[in-house]
Amino acid sequence: MRADTAPLGPWQRRERQLSTIAAIIFALVLLRLFTLQVIQGSRYRELSEENRIRVDVLTAPRGEIRDRQGRLIADSVPSFTVTLDPYDNAYIGRPALRDSTVAALARILEVDLKDLDEKVRREKAQSFLPVRLKRNVDMKTVAYISEHLDRLPGVEVESEPLRRYPWGELGSHLLGYVGEISDKELSDPGRSAYRSGDLIGKMGVERQYERWLRGVDGKRFVEVNALGRKAELLGDKRPIVPRRGEDLTLTIDLDLQRAAEGAFAPGTRGAIVALDPNTGEVLALVSKPNYDPNEFSNGITQTRWEQLSQGGNYPLFNRAIQAAYPPGSTLKPFVALAALTDGEIDAGTRFSQTCGGSYRFGSRVFHCWKPEGHGSLALRDAMAQSCDVYFYQLGLREGLPQLSTFMERIGIDQRTGIDLPQERRCLFPSPEWYDRHYGAGRWSRGLVLNLAIGQGEISLTPVKLAQLAAMIANGGHLVRPHVVREVGRTPVSGAGRADSLERDLGLPPRALRLVRDAMEAAVEDAHGTGGTARVDSVLVAGKTGTAQNPHGKDHALFICFAPVTAPKIAIAVLVENVGHGGSEAAPLAHAVLQALFHPAAAESAAVLAGR
Repeated sequence: MRADTAPLGPWQRRERQLSTIAAIIFALVLLRLFTLQVIQGSRYRELSEENRIRVDVLTAPRGEIRDRQGRLIADSVPSFTVTLDPYDNAYIGRPALRDSTVAALARILEVDLKDLDEKVRREKAQSFLPVRLKRNVDMKTVAYISEHLDRLPGVEVESEPLRRYPWGELGSHLLGYVGEISDKELSDPGRSAYRSGDLIGKMGVERQYERWLRGVDGKRFVEVNALGRKAELLGDKRPIVPRRGEDLTLTIDLDLQRAAEGAFAPGTRGAIVALDPNTGEVLALVSKPNYDPNEFSNGITQTRWEQLSQGGNYPLFNRAIQAAYPPGSTLKPFVALAALTDGEIDAGTRFSQTCGGSYRFGSRVFHCWKPEGHGSLALRDAMAQSCDVYFYQLGLREGLPQLSTFMERIGIDQRTGIDLPQERRCLFPSPEWYDRHYGAGRWSRGLVLNLAIGQGEISLTPVKLAQLAAMIANGGHLVRPHVVREVGRTPVSGAGRADSLERDLGLPPRALRLVRDAMEAAVEDAHGTGGTARVDSVLVAGKTGTAQNPHGKDHALFICFAPVTAPKIAIAVLVENVGHGGSEAAPLAHAVLQALFHPAAAESAAVLAGR
């Protein structure tokens, strides 16, 4: 037997097996390296870049807001925001370090530790991005944090635009405010571009026109070191520049807005809406009390939020569009217009029972506001002196079915369609409404007496009253109130043009003229109840109202338009719990009219009043 064919010994067989295993392992290693570097090389290069590169979001400034004259009323200014990255490498396996950092920041930023810790935990669970801890930080605090960054892992001071309202409280309910996006808003599929901590319009124009005002955020790419700290900007990756939001031009006249707000006595509650009766442009919109929207831009505390959102005054509540009140005698022009349109009365109509201070219907006595009565009156004087007895009888003659049909025709129970959120719907009860609430036929015919003087179940918003006053002023066209004239340089559909008239109601011109004449008498005649609204050299038509309030003193109301022959403005005024419309609401309309027609005199009066 040859030597080279001799059987292998045990050691030789083991050596060959080990060599085979080593060759297989080596081949697998080579195959894995080939897979990683060749087949999957691009993927792992991308992952490596993502670990090395941090993407910073560059917040886009919101668009500016200006009044009809181009005067600035909202913009964005640079500010400093302190952020914390809860996923910083220093915190891996060391949650106590993160907690101590948050505690230190609470002291430095002078905020509540519980609120800050809750904010970090909530936003950490929602995204992998740094948490904005406090906006608009002062320079002293910025300097302190910058000097102690080595003791505050994951903390950065970022520059971002801050929403600013240079006029403070002026126009706050109209403009609204911005605040951090809520969890509920983030869950909306339409908000997919938003991140936790982003600012979003919450009320007013800021909310209604959010999609235009917000803009588009940018990005920049920063190289980070092993500790996750920023090292330098990457020159080979150009930043994506943020695009500022669209600018808005409002229909508001800042001078009229200031005059309307200044007309309210301190501590009073109410609203004023002033419209261009020909286009529906809102010239002023006021709700009192108001608030400073800058507080929300800076980040409002829970305590301050509770102060604003709770309590008897409710300053965040927009009474101009969200509150509905009995209109009182401001409804009388529309009741008269209904009866004239339906042919139930004419200009010279006098009722058989003259006003002696009360009117008996069945077993009930309905009183006039003037105890000694007004005597025998026709429409013009009945409107001018606001005789309740005349309108009790007018309501009975018109009847509830016919009256409610007319009110439906002029859209009294519908929203105006103003381009502001959360407008409340109004109510004028019909026979069907009473059937639903009291049972078919189980309500008295006498209900129409209260309705005819604007009491009972009627409830109208101030913006609705302004829209209806504008309808009488412009000859029977129902206009849609709107507060935005242009987005960028593009006119908003219908704004400032004849086609902004929603519809012609087809009312008889003579009926409209008789009502306008009667409203003129209410202001201009010696016995008119609205004399405190008179303006030199300008004819004003108006109607006072006093609405009973079961929870306190009566509400005062007033509607008007001027000049009578070619109206430029229609106004509705509501002042809560102060008494009569002629003495408490009409003077506020006078202040707005004075600012429009005699601005120099209005400015002098404001200076003397200390406003």
